Amino acid sequence: MDKKLLFIDCDPGIDDAAAILLAGADPDAEVLGISAVAGNVPFRHTLANALSLSAFAGLNAPVYAGADRPLRGEPLTAEFVHGANGLRGHTLPEHSLTADPTPAWDALYAAAKAHPHKVTLVALGPLTNVAIAFSKWRDLPTLLKKVVIMGGATHTGNITPAAEFNFAADPEAAEMVLRSSADLHICPLDVTERSYISKEELAQLDSQGSPQARFFAAVMGDSVDHYKDDYGVEGAILHDPSAMLYALRPALFTAKRCWGAVETEGVYSRGRLVTDAFSDASENPTCTLVYDVDRPAFAAAILELMQAYQ
Repeated sequence: MDKKLLFIDCDPGIDDAAAILLAGADPDAEVLGISAVAGNVPFRHTLANALSLSAFAGLNAPVYAGADRPLRGEPLTAEFVHGANGLRGHTLPEHSLTADPTPAWDALYAAAKAHPHKVTLVALGPLTNVAIAFSKWRDLPTLLKKVVIMGGATHTGNITPAAEFNFAADPEAAEMVLRSSADLHICPLDVTERSYISKEELAQLDSQGSPQARFFAAVMGDSVDHYKDDYGVEGAILHDPSAMLYALRPALFTAKRCWGAVETEGVYSRGRLVTDAFSDASENPTCTLVYDVDRPAFAAAILELMQAYQ
């Protein structure tokens, strides 16, 4: 069986880190490249973390520098969740990887051009790099097999009342990507907030004993109290790992075709994902919305995959 070819665009970020570790653990996946974008923390940290994670996950995939700010306005960050360094103060082993000089958008195009209709782009951060790539390389959306996006929410946001962080950080980029001809699969808060790992499962993960499993359990375990207080979840919500597992194990999830767009002008709703997925209104479908997950099977898949590091 041919391996799933992935290109990861990310802003690491604790949950980005966990997602990259899952990609590195899957024997059926090959990561062609990782690109960094400003997001959860300032760009210098997301790039440094992407390099460290490529080495730590055993990928040694090339890492490319992308945009250090959104298409419009000032960067939006979330150190209150991810800590100043993006990893809540945790550190990763020293390594010798350095960023490839190729710009992120050119590297993505080169990967898709080399493997037409076979590369899945997994976009875990603000969509700035992807929007630039789609704007520069007009045939890129249809060269990709699919684009899996962690972003948006059809109910309430998590950085504003209306918007999820990744879409709020660069609404113009998100709207550009949603208007593209790519095969888009959106994993919004609707599904990621149901994609959690319990405290007991985190303990099982830690007990696997590998540095990667223990790091995953530690960085996500730090968030347990936050998710209990704010969401009533007895565990850690795994936003980016949810999107990554959808790319790797789509049978764990429930999805539907729908129309989608991103609000870029609203005073109170800027960055909001607008969709007819749960509306009587109906437009021509433009994307696939992932809205539910088999939570026990999701957690079991994480525990199974992470055993590869033992």
